[in-house]
This record gives sequence, structure tokens and C-alpha cells, in this order.
Amino acid sequence: MKYLHCDSCGHPNPLKSEYLIFCDACGKKLLQSFTEWRKLRPMASFQEYTQEVGISLKEKKTNGLLTWLKSQTQPANRGKVILFFSLFVVLLAVTGTLFGKRAVFTFIYPKVPASSLYSNWHTATIGRQALEISTPVKLWVHDQPLEGEEAKVIEYAKTYSNEDGGGIRIAVNMYSYISNVANTLEEAVTDSHNTMQLKETATEIDCKSVPVLISGMQGILEEGNYLYKGGIRLAFCNLVMIKGSNRWQIQISYRDDDQNGRQVAQRILKSVKIK
Repeated sequence: MKYLHCDSCGHPNPLKSEYLIFCDACGKKLLQSFTEWRKLRPMASFQEYTQEVGISLKEKKTNGLLTWLKSQTQPANRGKVILFFSLFVVLLAVTGTLFGKRAVFTFIYPKVPASSLYSNWHTATIGRQALEISTPVKLWVHDQPLEGEEAKVIEYAKTYSNEDGGGIRIAVNMYSYISNVANTLEEAVTDSHNTMQLKETATEIDCKSVPVLISGMQGILEEGNYLYKGGIRLAFCNLVMIKGSNRWQIQISYRDDDQNGRQVAQRILKSVKIK
């Protein structure tokens, strides 16, 4: 089908007859009607006119998914949408019941993407006790108020960590204790385990520790795994260092079956320096 474009309103008029003179939409006279056009070509036919003057309309390509989503949000279909999400929630709950917490945690706790090994890393010097560290994700200040005995013996505390997601969690904790409080590596390791059990709801902790030397300072590196919230095993690295009244702790956790996570964790630990 060919159409004649109206110069006044832009309406495309179907060229069904040689007697089309006025626009079907606005009623104004069409400047290129067959009658006007034929004055210059008295021997031409209507078919020739349609081929020369007529235009073809291009069909707009529609996005099938977008059209479907739009139709589903119409008032008549909202009940179906609510029913769908209700069934999804029920299915997720049934999955957790039938296959255990591990299946659910495996779904919501992803592995570290391989791109983390090759992307540009963030290198930053953080804290009053100047620690340099390189990470695949940016670390942000996430200070927590000190409570109980900690508030009495710690004069300075700072915590940096990444946002949730990405399959890995990185936390850097720095403390300065008051002068008359003992600050040993053994106590640092014990305190870190207590924190894991309280905040991470970690159970069945299994790890090995080795002495390390970071920027000339003594430290202990623990590597192992634990059961996270009773549902999935997470691997972890726990590096603690002390110097006088200052203490540094770097804790990294990721899925126990994640080889990319292990490589990322090792690279992070190798980047640590105390200024």
C-alpha cells in the first residue's frame, strides 16, 4: 500500500483512488494530489503516480519482552503478577526445606568472577596507623560503635570493608589500645574468632596458623573454613599484626569451593604493607 503524505498535518493518506484530494485527518487540500500531479503529466497513469509520489510506511519493530511486560502490568493482569511472585517465594521456601540451606546459600552467595583477577585493582593507604592494601573492590569506612569492655580499653578503632556482593568480603580493622592493656598476637587471634562467631554466626571453624613478617612486624596468618549460618562453608584468611599498642586485622572470606576467590585473597594479602 502506498500513501500520500499531508504537508499540513503529516497524516499518511492511503492512495486507494485517483480522486483523493483532501486529507482524511485535517481536511485540507493535498498539494500533490493525482489531479494536480497529472497537469504536468497528462499521459501518466494512476499507477505511475502512486509509484512516483506515494510513500511506504515502515512497520515499527516492537520489543516482544517489553510488550509482554507492559501487558502484564495492566490492571487486568496484576493478579497474575502477584500470583507469580507468590509462587516464586513459595518455591524458594520449598527448595530450602527439601534441599537444605546450602542450596539456598549457593544461589544467593555467588563465586568471585574471573574478571576480578584481571581488572584494575584499588590501592589505598587507610587508617591512622597507615596500612596499604590493594583490592579488586573499593573499601569504604564501616565503623561500628564499641561496646562493653572494648569501649574501655580501645582508644581508637577504624573499620574498612567492601559492599555486599561480588562473592568476597574484605574487612580491615585497626585498633589502638590504652597503654596499660596487654596487646598480644594470641589475644588478637582469640578476639577475631570471637568476632566471627558473634557477627558471622560462624561454627565449626577449622584453620591452620603460621607466623608471618609484614613490613618488619610479627604477625599470624590463619587460613581455613567455617560453616556460615549453618548453611554453607566459607573459606577465610585472617591476618593479624601488632606493634606496641596498635593492632591490625585483615579478614577475607569467600565460598570454600571458589578457586578464583582463593587467588584473589592471596593477592590481597601479598599487597599488605604497614607504613
